[in-house]
Amino acid sequence: MLKKTLKILGTIIILFILYVLGFFWRDSVSDKYDTSISEEKIPEFKSIPLNFIHKYNGEKSLPLAPSALIDIDNDNVDEVFFGGGMNQEDAIFAYRNNEFVDISTEVNLPKKGNSTTTVGVVSADFDNNGFSDIILSREDGLRIYYNTNGKFIEKIIATPVNEKSNPTGITVGDIDKDGDLDIFLATYLKKELMEGQNIFEDYNYGSTSELLLNNGDDTFKSITISAGLEYVHNTFQGVFVDIDNDSWLDLIVVHDTGEVRTYKNNGDLTFTMKSNPTTKKFAYPMGLAVGDYNNDGKVDFMFSNTGSTLPNMLAQGGDIKDPSLFTDKWILFKNDGDFKFTDVAADAKIADYEFAWGCTFADLNNDGLQDLMVAENYVDFPPNKLFKLPSRVLIQKEDSTFAPTEEKSGVTNPHYAITSLVSDFNQDGYLDMIWG
Repeated sequence: MLKKTLKILGTIIILFILYVLGFFWRDSVSDKYDTSISEEKIPEFKSIPLNFIHKYNGEKSLPLAPSALIDIDNDNVDEVFFGGGMNQEDAIFAYRNNEFVDISTEVNLPKKGNSTTTVGVVSADFDNNGFSDIILSREDGLRIYYNTNGKFIEKIIATPVNEKSNPTGITVGDIDKDGDLDIFLATYLKKELMEGQNIFEDYNYGSTSELLLNNGDDTFKSITISAGLEYVHNTFQGVFVDIDNDSWLDLIVVHDTGEVRTYKNNGDLTFTMKSNPTTKKFAYPMGLAVGDYNNDGKVDFMFSNTGSTLPNMLAQGGDIKDPSLFTDKWILFKNDGDFKFTDVAADAKIADYEFAWGCTFADLNNDGLQDLMVAENYVDFPPNKLFKLPSRVLIQKEDSTFAPTEEKSGVTNPHYAITSLVSDFNQDGYLDMIWG
């Protein structure tokens, strides 16, 4: 009797394992929509080597591998910055003679050392000298690499973040129109303080992101509380952008295991939160794409999510009191004006795709419509070690729906990716792309 019971139990376990493996395999290879697109709309890419592999330290670092475009020498051709893991230096590559070459030494890129991980980066001209600088976030705060004639000098920035918070994504912009760049610094709970990845309704759990006002002398002060932005929640990124076309930079922030928050800049160093389709609801908005996808003159937003890769009940976790408030689907905000948005992801045929990270709007086939690139594969998610997701290239059609072309375009990504970068590196009039 015992042998029979064990045999039945073993069979059940094997069938369950096969079912689980089948679920993740189907998700990695299945077509989410029955779509077609004309061949002439499909952009084609040719792969060339780029010798940088991010070295992730899963015990000490967040699963982030930042990258950014920067035109270091003002020749109108972008170079590419890659942030290093804890035991790895950052690097800058230039496209020369049909290949990417490491120019880190040539441009005096400062050494990072092996005690921190670069987790966020953007390029912008902080000192108004006509050259783009680099601002980085690491576990110990911010630093700016000032660019003078194509050479960098490091300046460490006193960064007012609390003891729980690990800096992550950075956005910069002149929020008060005084001629210098201010910073919104997203933060995430430090790795050693994490209790889980699906905690939604514990509003004391998580980090606090910071709004940093530029004092004009290489220092910044936190105005997070006075600006109306104090909020305890893990956050990967935010973006300054003029949402309502009133010439003031507003703010949109994606809160992991939470909601998207949209803030109107009142013009007096304060912001007012405006309701949107995710307000007081729950999701995993991790990536944020900004662009006018329907060409109506108003900025729209796309947000990645856990998607079809995780069973819905597993993604929800255990602390959401009303499961109807949770969504695992990708989200597309169509800007209706006056801070009103409609989620049209289902209509655009992008809602049902997979677990994804960073996303980018760009016109890849020069037809005047913005397409989508969405990075996929999570380094800390075991099924992605067996079944890699493709990372999506979604070409927009004239009916405002999107069709996947990553396989025919030659850009299926076999690795882990956090973001996508687009630039015309070879100056042929077509955007090239990098999975970063």
